[in-house]
Amino acid sequence: MKFFAGTLLAMVWLIPSQAQITQYSQDNRTPEYAEVISYYKSVAASSSLADIQEVGMTDAGYPLHTVILDADGDFDPGISRTKNKTILLINNGIHPGEPDGIDACIQLVDNWVSGKQPFPDNVVVVIIPVYNIGGALNRSSHSRANQNGPQEYGFRGNARNYDLNRDFIKQDTRNARSFAAIFQHWHPDIFIDTHVSNGADYQHVMTLVPTQHDKLMTPLGTFLTDEVSPYLYDAMEEAGFPMCPYVNTIGESPESGIVGFMDHPRYSTGYAALFNTIGFMTETHMLKPYDQRVQATKAFITSCVAYMTTHSNAIIQMKDSADILAQKQYIRPIEYVLDTGKVDSFLFKGYTAGHKLSQVSGAQRLYYDRDQPWEANIPLYDHYKPKMSMYYPEAWILPFAWEEVTERLLISGVKMHQLQKDSTMTVEFWYIDSLGTGTNSYEGHFRHQHVTGHLQREEMMIPAGSWYIDAHQPARRFLMEVLEPVSPDSYFSWNFFDPILMQKEWYSPYVFEDIAAELLRTVPGLSIQLSLAMQDDPSLKDPQMQLYWVYKHSDYFEKTYMRYPVMRVVEI
Repeated sequence: MKFFAGTLLAMVWLIPSQAQITQYSQDNRTPEYAEVISYYKSVAASSSLADIQEVGMTDAGYPLHTVILDADGDFDPGISRTKNKTILLINNGIHPGEPDGIDACIQLVDNWVSGKQPFPDNVVVVIIPVYNIGGALNRSSHSRANQNGPQEYGFRGNARNYDLNRDFIKQDTRNARSFAAIFQHWHPDIFIDTHVSNGADYQHVMTLVPTQHDKLMTPLGTFLTDEVSPYLYDAMEEAGFPMCPYVNTIGESPESGIVGFMDHPRYSTGYAALFNTIGFMTETHMLKPYDQRVQATKAFITSCVAYMTTHSNAIIQMKDSADILAQKQYIRPIEYVLDTGKVDSFLFKGYTAGHKLSQVSGAQRLYYDRDQPWEANIPLYDHYKPKMSMYYPEAWILPFAWEEVTERLLISGVKMHQLQKDSTMTVEFWYIDSLGTGTNSYEGHFRHQHVTGHLQREEMMIPAGSWYIDAHQPARRFLMEVLEPVSPDSYFSWNFFDPILMQKEWYSPYVFEDIAAELLRTVPGLSIQLSLAMQDDPSLKDPQMQLYWVYKHSDYFEKTYMRYPVMRVVEI
């Protein structure tokens, strides 16, 4: 007992004071996970402005926390909405090797609770202090070869080695499921996910990935590009951190132009966009000094809070308009392609790129010369157009059997109920015609891509216990993305329905030969269809393939093969 008490005292002694932890970044340091949580608990205990709550579990076995800043001390989204407050959700440490947001938020909270910086009475700030706790605990000084500080930091993979910024739709991790619960609880107006970039070298400290504006409902997308983004760019310029779009280059170096990032729903801002929330990924530049990156992140969050303070009514109005229009939308784009016919430009502050001999391979290698800075307007391709659209059904029916999908729908706020009795309905089924499946694992999955299929309408008896999911609900866009199998980030693409891709019944050829011959004699038109098929398909020269063709076109062939089990209700 004495040893335990001594160890506990030593642990308490190691926890820094509030004043110490706010200065870490100046010494090229970032706090450990225990220090972060200890700091926020002490703030919540001493300030009526702040609260800390445990919300769900993570794969590391530690609970996820939210820190809430509210001038009225309500800490409740329902009450905040009745007071017409806007809500900002900030996610830090999704990649704990990129801890800039962790330190920036600590410094901001310290300023707010100490009174150094006034906190607005019409904004609620919700902070996830460290999202990837498992990665944060896996600290080292060398896992990010391209990054300038801090001295030690966490690892990109979580406790199960998942990249959590690919998990917001599939929700394989406890972290992602807890995040969805937080997001659905608060329904933020604006969302910020803090990161550090990789890639080219340039003068900018801060780059930005906004929600892809063409994916948002038109009023919200226009509001983002015409109002919110220009304000933030001007504010960052004034703060001494001139910002540029995330440097996703067309060619080898930035002067060739930049392509706007397509944030599919697997990413945090892509998930947020499905619920008409404007999202930003801040991407500080990896080669800039750590404290400079922290200050740039802090300046961006401060600018965002300032905009929400002075434009709260406009933000609420635009989000409400987007919510209403989403309910009225009949056809929804579910896949986009870059519109190369639309090009903008912006002032980029770069360094001259060149090539020199590699001391490793002896070949020519790229380098940037910081002694040769330059400024010029470069192309920005940031417009996408629909590649594929889909019309909404009246509802979807999810059979009871698909428990993993049911769980994810409920976590993401989908309203659904179970049928209390067997019911006959007219529904549409997707039949999968083709797909390409990855040969390498991608975040725990062998994803299906380029999925094509056709719809077939049937009147069916739907058994009691099946889930009825009305399409007219706040999660309408989310449902279209995850339940339509041809959508790039659908649950089908993430392998949740793979059992339908394998036949379960078969036949013995020597037995089925006689059955097939009888079918060709008695089923009207079947023999002619086979003859026509043989003219178009060389594989049918094989007698066994002919036998299989007859089997596939008979009542013996299982209807569930390649039939996607989620039904679309088209008539009520």
